[in-house]
Amino acid sequence: MTTYTTERPLRIISLGWGVQSWTLAAMSALDELPKIDYAIHADTTHEAAATYAHAEKWTPWLEDHGIKVVTVAPSKPDVMRDWTTKAVMIPAYTINGSDSSTNEFGQIRRQCTNDWKIQPIRRFIRSTIGSRRPEPESVESWQGISLDEWQRMRTSDVRYIKNVYPLVDRRITRAHCVSWLESHGLDVPPKSACTFCPYHSLGAWKRMKQAGGPDWDRAVEADDEIRDQRPPGQLFIHPGRLPLEEAVKIPEDFGAQQMEFEMPCDSGHCFV
Repeated sequence: MTTYTTERPLRIISLGWGVQSWTLAAMSALDELPKIDYAIHADTTHEAAATYAHAEKWTPWLEDHGIKVVTVAPSKPDVMRDWTTKAVMIPAYTINGSDSSTNEFGQIRRQCTNDWKIQPIRRFIRSTIGSRRPEPESVESWQGISLDEWQRMRTSDVRYIKNVYPLVDRRITRAHCVSWLESHGLDVPPKSACTFCPYHSLGAWKRMKQAGGPDWDRAVEADDEIRDQRPPGQLFIHPGRLPLEEAVKIPEDFGAQQMEFEMPCDSGHCFV
């Protein structure tokens, strides 16, 4: 078993298969960054179908270029931790109180990232390094955070892992990542997130509803599932604190179809 030290750390990428982490992995594959030991995908089991399709297509390419791709999964990926405690894993929006005149709005604590991503990755890391007392910073965890998201940077909460941000170090933004992928003939993936993530933008919810299919159906199902788990209040996936079907409005709800124009979007036609 390889001994990993501060001078020769285990290098891994936390591979979510979104634009930034995919760019990191591809840069390492093409030797624009040092070769990593593993690209670790923590599969929440709740990603959108397009993300899984992207991963299936490009995993062989990474491995052909010397990147070992490992998929790990949580032991309990359910939205509810269990039906006894009824602990909701996602940061759902709350309405506390049954009287509309005294309602208090809030948001519950997020537990999904730790349980579904961080801990499965760390279990793999510990099984790989073997040592019960690894050296400080004997693991480099490359994070797919770009310069425009620098505020998301964090120092690791364990001594043996050093979080590294190669995109920030190189002053690369998400837009730069997209340009880099396109210039190298690589697919630009969709945003990586659970289908029912409460942090989706309002636009993302509308696009998901318009697309329909299993992703939207699963989001609606999860929203219904958590609704009454904290009586007398209620929980919601959408910040509007309404059932998802009701909160997300698209033209098709009213029998309309999106109009298609052949003219470019900067024509000003919409504002005539």
